[in-house]
Amino acid sequence: QQAAQQAAQQAAQQAAPPRQVKDKNTPAWLEAWQDPMAGADAFSSCICTADLAGDGEFRLVVATAMKKMKVWNGTSLTSEHDLLEPPVAVCTFYPAEPKSPKRPSLAIAAGTHVYIYRNLRPYYKFTLPALTVDEQEIEVWKMVRDGQIGPSEAFDALANMRDAGVSLTSRSLDLLAMEDGAAGEVEQLRAAYCAAQAPEQLQHFTSITCMGNIKKNMDEWDATSCLFVGTESAELYVLNAGGSAVKTTTQLPSVPVFAASTGLLDVDYRIVVACRDGRVYTIKNDELSTVVIELETQPCGLVRTAKQIHVACMNQVIHCYHAKGKKAYSLYLPAEITCIESMEVTRTRAVRCLLVALANNELRVYNEKHMVSKFDMMEPVRGLSFGRMGREDNTLILCTKGGCLQVKIMPRLANLEAVSQNGPPPEQDIPLAVPKKTKLYVEQTQREREQAVDMHQAFQKDLLKLRLNTARAYVKVMKDGQSPVNDSFEGVTVRIQASVQGLGPLFKIRVHVVNTGTQPVYEVPILLVPSNPDMYELEEVIMQCPALLPGLPWIDAVKCKQKDPAAGAGEIRIIVATKTSPVPLITALVKMPLSEFLD
Repeated sequence: QQAAQQAAQQAAQQAAPPRQVKDKNTPAWLEAWQDPMAGADAFSSCICTADLAGDGEFRLVVATAMKKMKVWNGTSLTSEHDLLEPPVAVCTFYPAEPKSPKRPSLAIAAGTHVYIYRNLRPYYKFTLPALTVDEQEIEVWKMVRDGQIGPSEAFDALANMRDAGVSLTSRSLDLLAMEDGAAGEVEQLRAAYCAAQAPEQLQHFTSITCMGNIKKNMDEWDATSCLFVGTESAELYVLNAGGSAVKTTTQLPSVPVFAASTGLLDVDYRIVVACRDGRVYTIKNDELSTVVIELETQPCGLVRTAKQIHVACMNQVIHCYHAKGKKAYSLYLPAEITCIESMEVTRTRAVRCLLVALANNELRVYNEKHMVSKFDMMEPVRGLSFGRMGREDNTLILCTKGGCLQVKIMPRLANLEAVSQNGPPPEQDIPLAVPKKTKLYVEQTQREREQAVDMHQAFQKDLLKLRLNTARAYVKVMKDGQSPVNDSFEGVTVRIQASVQGLGPLFKIRVHVVNTGTQPVYEVPILLVPSNPDMYELEEVIMQCPALLPGLPWIDAVKCKQKDPAAGAGEIRIIVATKTSPVPLITALVKMPLSEFLD
């Protein structure tokens, strides 16, 4: 029987599966689908998801560099379309239509056109407005057409115009590009090109550099929205709800490369634009704002949230700014930044994070300054997008440099909260490298033992000098009336309090004066003297107080207007004087606040 029991226990131990210990750390991402042969070589601006069929299934649209538009429904490639030009950006917008369910339009920016698709079929092609051609360039091509000058003379004239900063058309730029090769072959190419192009009408078109969408009058996911495009001519166009005409135009100081929007077009909106001059500009309600953000290097990514602007730069740093242009913090990364994307997860409360893809195959998730997740990829990420795909809300779509398409899903239990480090820093536990006792240290300690009395006397002498100088300075302040409490006059002790009200540029200065002595003071003038008279304009420079009775406060106010709100803050000195003494009773210095601007 004992042998049978032992055999049964061994069989039960062999049959029972080993106990698995559950990992306490829930992974931040789950592998949903991967297609190494998808051919999805696209940047972040060419990736989007939308409910194209109106059935609640969000399909993935990727416009590749090989002039292909691919559409996935789940894990299956449903359609593939040829494009006429390499795409610059892809986004969806809901036109103004009353029928339900609403179906979005798909916009693809390429070259000088915006191709609009409805139900994945070509619907409309919007062409950017033509630019004005320079008169000198028109004259050069007219002379070429009439045979007055040859291709070489036209090439030299157009090259001089280009060096002078004249904006040339694509026809002239193509001619100037013909300069490599043998001399005879280049002359033949220029002659053939001029013969073919000179009879045609000269037109100047620009190209699209970036594109986005903005809600029109409602903050709903299927509300009517409008497109906006940035061009090589340093202009930003906002189109109408149908995408068929330009609604507003804003001239920028430089060519825009990244743009992000927030707000409602008909109510209050902002469009943040990162340009090639290394600056970030803000367009506020069809006007270029004075808030300009200076960057250290060229930008390589831009993300705008409700109150913050994240800008990725080419020096491996991500800067975070407030909407008014003040820097909040910076993130220093170990490798070059390939792309960034915003990530908003709505659960019991909304969590806004930042997705960062690096050139060392890392993908990081930051919640403000804290990194909450990190994982490695097989190859560098070229484009990424976060949003809804299919019926899953929190989906991360990745396009790598080799054309691989990956889809990851965030678990519902993933923790994206930033963990703050309370208590002392970990460096506190590291012992300091205390040097050994040297001969100089031993001699110094011996000198302190021998001359301890002299050192103490020198210390006491310096301390008494400090006390004497402090007492002299205090007496001087009391005699000059520079202190907030003055009792230099017999029976008269005056206290003064001043406060500033208002946000600017119009302020109100309230003065509260109390005679805490036993004797009254009559006919007391109170002077307000700005430190910079060109900065502030006072309604009254002198306030007359008829009498300061003992124990009774005297309160008055004067309006103050700052002439230039952008000049900063200054100071205003309040002097309480008497007609019988050149020494003021008391003075007070009021530091004026900065003027606040409401965006």
